[in-house]
Amino acid sequence: MVRKRLSVFHFLLAGTICGETIPIEYAAARDVILPAKAAKAANGSGGVKKPVVSRPRSVKASGPGEAIQVTGRTVSPQGVTGRQPGGGLMRLETRAGTIQSVTRDFIAKQPPSANPVQVLSLTPSAFVTLTEPYGIAGGNLTLRGLPGDHVGWIYNGAPVNDVGDGGFYANQTSDGDNLKSVSLTPGSVDIDTPSISAAAGAAYADLIDPSHKRGGFVDFSYGSYDMHREFVRLETGDIGKTGVRAFASFSNTAADNWRGPGKFTRKHVDFKLIKDFTPESRWTINASYNTNQLQLDMYPTKDQFAQYGKKLDYSSHFDKNNPTDYYKYGLDAFQNLIASAPLSLKLADGLRFDDTPYLWWGSGTIGGVSTIEDGQTFSGNQPVDVNVANGTTVYSPLYFSYHRTGNNAKVTWTKGINTLTFGWWYEWSRTNQATPVSYINQNDGGPANIYGDYGPNIYRLANGKKWYLNDHNTFTQVNMLYLGDKLKLLNDKLELQAGVRLAMVSRKVNSYVPNIVQNRGQNVFEPLPQFSASYTFNSHHQLYLRGSTSFKMPNNNTMFELYNVNGSMSTAPSDNVKPEYSINEEIGYRYHDDIFVGDISFFNYNFTNRQMAILSYFGSAPMATTMNVGNQTSRGVDVQLATRPIFGHFRPYISFEYLDATVDSDIHYLNDYLRTKGKRPAQTPHEMGALGVDWDNGHIFLDLNLKYVGSQYATLLNDEKLHPYISDSLTVGYRFSNVWYLHSPQIQLNFQNLAGSLYRNGVYSMTPFAHPTTGVYGTQYTSASAPTYTLAPPLSVSFSMSTGF
Repeated sequence: MVRKRLSVFHFLLAGTICGETIPIEYAAARDVILPAKAAKAANGSGGVKKPVVSRPRSVKASGPGEAIQVTGRTVSPQGVTGRQPGGGLMRLETRAGTIQSVTRDFIAKQPPSANPVQVLSLTPSAFVTLTEPYGIAGGNLTLRGLPGDHVGWIYNGAPVNDVGDGGFYANQTSDGDNLKSVSLTPGSVDIDTPSISAAAGAAYADLIDPSHKRGGFVDFSYGSYDMHREFVRLETGDIGKTGVRAFASFSNTAADNWRGPGKFTRKHVDFKLIKDFTPESRWTINASYNTNQLQLDMYPTKDQFAQYGKKLDYSSHFDKNNPTDYYKYGLDAFQNLIASAPLSLKLADGLRFDDTPYLWWGSGTIGGVSTIEDGQTFSGNQPVDVNVANGTTVYSPLYFSYHRTGNNAKVTWTKGINTLTFGWWYEWSRTNQATPVSYINQNDGGPANIYGDYGPNIYRLANGKKWYLNDHNTFTQVNMLYLGDKLKLLNDKLELQAGVRLAMVSRKVNSYVPNIVQNRGQNVFEPLPQFSASYTFNSHHQLYLRGSTSFKMPNNNTMFELYNVNGSMSTAPSDNVKPEYSINEEIGYRYHDDIFVGDISFFNYNFTNRQMAILSYFGSAPMATTMNVGNQTSRGVDVQLATRPIFGHFRPYISFEYLDATVDSDIHYLNDYLRTKGKRPAQTPHEMGALGVDWDNGHIFLDLNLKYVGSQYATLLNDEKLHPYISDSLTVGYRFSNVWYLHSPQIQLNFQNLAGSLYRNGVYSMTPFAHPTTGVYGTQYTSASAPTYTLAPPLSVSFSMSTGF
């Protein structure tokens, strides 16, 4: 599901640099050009004078838990340095704990429409699937076998998961041309991470910094399925001596649905302003506005895929006798604004203050349709009088509206070998989830308004009020206090850190249509301790260990029921669903020298109160709901190895993960238990491996990526599985020297799924079992439910032209 959008767009004053200092990845990145040959300069005799090339100088920049070594090499307008290990698929890290990062060297060579989830696909812990080739619809992420709604996403210092269910919608954040870096910390979070959805770990994404020079960047793309994309970024450069610089960008992207009727469209704005007070103090404003309309698809079972392939999908023609198959009802439309204003100030020697206020706003719908029967018009669980004829088709989408604001502030005090951190994160949010009923043209089937909740074409009750099948507000208030201490010993070779986060979450749901219970509430208190240690033997070797805890709040939909137009219940509430709690231990080793960068980490997770969507009884009727399903253990190893340029211009990268995970409890199902103890969790590949090969001489570049995904089960009882497969992509391109006012014009070709294979690339909907089974207490379950799958997009080619100016 994808949701989010905005009607009136305004930039808000608030800035970047949160927590600790944000990584400075190539500060002057877009101020200089990356031609392989130096520019020519005429000498007095009409010959060519060879320019003086200075020796690259190493610079270290600190970030949230890591240190990044950069060089003085020039950088292309796209942000490519030609030096990052593995073509941008690794960077030097010092955080005590696993961190897997991708940077501009890799991001810039992906399709320009690529999103933050998509660019993580080669990292060892991430299993990423796309349902369309270009990333317009986001993507599905599984991290070490845990679904993406268990990963806390932080964008420019602000939490951007759905505050209700933890979902992350990658297409609503940065444009690919503006994405500086994305980092995963599987299994753990930093002590100042503002998230209540991070049982599986966290991910951090940031916009590039504005250039110090006035100018800009344009990128035009065209590709398979009538894809086109237009992007422009304008840079102010340094504004006098104010210390202020900014950029603003706009993109327009559209593509046809590769499987059936419909289109994907996206319009996006990014804005960033930096005010440098001193070299150690800065204020930044970030804002991203997005509006999209996405075509949803039908997802086949194993048998349906074998019979129909990609052809099982919505119909391009409206049929009054079967309106639910019409593609115009399978729409996801959203608009949203994300803004943050991190401030980082040096108050005195050893004393810093960091503060990140933020705002998240959005609204939109996921399409739906119903057919009216006489005497069967309900609001909630009560009949209502609505003037609508028998047999009329009505538009009944799921409507969402979000208002969310918060602030994360901390003080850091360093005295000698000791650094103390104290902070407070506060957030308030309101989430409205409703099912309005509006008009449909009974001749051509088109909804009067895809959002369904405003405009004149809405059905109303006899008293004049709008007709809602469901209408709920969820109010969530978060207070998280955190305290940490870092100690450096043995001439800074040994670093010890310990701390605790105290999460206090208050949530209430108010229902505005008749329900079983009109108001429900939940209060949660979670102490979350963590400890880490690292020892740096010398400039090449580091050993680290980490023990941490985290949690995920229950989905807000566990606190209310949903009804259909005829008053039947579609989703049941769940009483007393507890937060999912994770304990993670890991030990790892890092190595780096002038050529190689490597990291190996061994990890172990223990989960209690594991949350899962499953069936339960409500009265005599089985209903979908989210439940606690007991405990889970996951353990394994992650490996990454990359090089800086070898044999001239090659930068290879390999990664591997082995994951052994087991369900530790029999899972309650309807009125019995399923024999799941000892089974492997669904959607958890046993092993994954990746190969990336980058070759770049400054003019010609090539980037080849392969990812192997092992088999994975699609049911709780492990009676149906998805077979292993290999995905691939290829990028080739050429950068020209400067021409007129154009800085390093570039052409780029991106190929995905080179063989054009049609295959199932992920589990869309896991089910308890695919074949009849017997419960622990002898219940015979003869009615099995087949899981459904996403399909890998076929061969797709896109051509891009870009230049700085």
